[in-house]
Amino acid sequence: MSTQSSHQVTGSATGAALASAKFDPRIAGYGRWSVSLVLFVTVVGIPLIPVWLLFSFWYYVEYLRRISATLTTRAVEIRQGVVFRKEATIPLNMITDVRLHDGPLMRLCGLRGLHIETAGQSGQNATSEGDLTGIVDAAAFRDAILTQRERLLQGQAAGTAPAEDAASTPAILAEIRDILARIEARGE
Repeated sequence: MSTQSSHQVTGSATGAALASAKFDPRIAGYGRWSVSLVLFVTVVGIPLIPVWLLFSFWYYVEYLRRISATLTTRAVEIRQGVVFRKEATIPLNMITDVRLHDGPLMRLCGLRGLHIETAGQSGQNATSEGDLTGIVDAAAFRDAILTQRERLLQGQAAGTAPAEDAASTPAILAEIRDILARIEARGE
């Protein structure tokens, strides 16, 4: 599993970064082929294929520079998009399934996709913020997400705090003690 990305994150509101996905540059070839195929099939789009191919050289350089997926202790953080950018934070406790997928064109380009499904979303054509194509070693990233999800859910079921929250527990208890002392002092 690669932990290197152009968007390396060391920590965030959702916890410390555990792994960052690395994206395969072959995404560019896959994107060029898939859009060109759609333009070709529509027949009307055939004259646009050369324009698309020229545009795609700039587009995929920017796309690869801007896409990131980071697994933290409590969520998967995704950033993607060139013209229309989106950022998504998918809490691990809301994830119901993480699927790998590939079609004939993806296999031809040597790519796999990762689909993160959350509670309230299901079905073959369901869309999500967690659709990623071209992660290097997508199976290992999926396994890391599922392993961390299981750790988080086991900790919640056992009533234990995550490790990063456990360090702040004495400070919180001291604050609660001080608040109770002030309340008792006002009552006397």
